[in-house]
Amino acid sequence: MTGTHASHGPHETGDSGSGEPAVAWRPRPETAADTAAVRRIHLAAFETAGEADLVDALRRDPSAWLPGLSYVADAADGTPAAHALLTRCHVDEAPAVALAPCAVLPGYQKCGAGDAVIRALLEAARAAGERTAIVLGHPPYYPRFGFVPAVRFGILPPQPWPDEAFMALSLDDSTPPRGTVRYAGAFGID
Repeated sequence: MTGTHASHGPHETGDSGSGEPAVAWRPRPETAADTAAVRRIHLAAFETAGEADLVDALRRDPSAWLPGLSYVADAADGTPAAHALLTRCHVDEAPAVALAPCAVLPGYQKCGAGDAVIRALLEAARAAGERTAIVLGHPPYYPRFGFVPAVRFGILPPQPWPDEAFMALSLDDSTPPRGTVRYAGAFGID
């Protein structure tokens, strides 16, 4: 993506979602005490500090940050092992939420942590009255949550991204708004 660091492109969360997690995940809203753990998760999961820095920048942006829509999944020992975040974006002028970034500590990848935290986060967004979620991500991973290519709804990316990687989800079964997505400034997307 032009204007951002390379790791904002499509990626896997490192979680295969095999359906047989080795750990009983406890997804929950992030608290102020989790800030350092969330940063550690992103630093460990990605090659650069870009995603960790993005979370910090979004946290400081009151027009992007949505209280209660940043989730962690704790392992049985209480270790925050996965993180997923929804922030405010817009489809033209209609409010929507952007799922990004998502990360799992390497030692907990491929055992359901990513699935657990994303599913819980999307349920929290539904409960909060959000209608549409957007993700730029790994095409084989996100459809398990109901995401489909956004172009099917008439939702366009702000830059030329592959249709199969730019996806949308109706959180309330309504028809999502049509238009071009506008992300929070911290994403660095014009």
